[in-house]
Amino acid sequence: MSVSALVGHSCSIDSNPMAFGAYDGVVANASTALDAMATVVATCTSGAAALITINAGASAGSGLADAPVRRMTAGAGEYLVYQVYSDVARSTVWGNSAPTGVALTGTGVSQTLTAYGSVLPAQPAVQGMYSDQLIVTITY
Repeated sequence: MSVSALVGHSCSIDSNPMAFGAYDGVVANASTALDAMATVVATCTSGAAALITINAGASAGSGLADAPVRRMTAGAGEYLVYQVYSDVARSTVWGNSAPTGVALTGTGVSQTLTAYGSVLPAQPAVQGMYSDQLIVTITY
């Protein structure tokens, strides 16, 4: 009796929200960025190579194509600039292309990656609720 199975590469991805909380560009955040974290959970077939990228968001500003300026908005023309990084030092932008994405090799179990966010200090933002929507993509 012959028995066989073919296992192909596959991946799934999930993330949780990045909530910065209250931003005060006049006092508390006049010289200090407001930081937050979120997690991205990827599960890939053992041995599968994958790349996780994050797009520019719904209100992106100008900047490099690989790592554009990200902006939350509170309405027409009202922006709060922030960035998402792949390292705790917040020096490597987590972007939307191979050079700025995060590579991983599947293990067959969930792998948790941390996204580190930072709202730039001293922004003259008007009062309001600011938000953005990022798309996290896994390519394998």
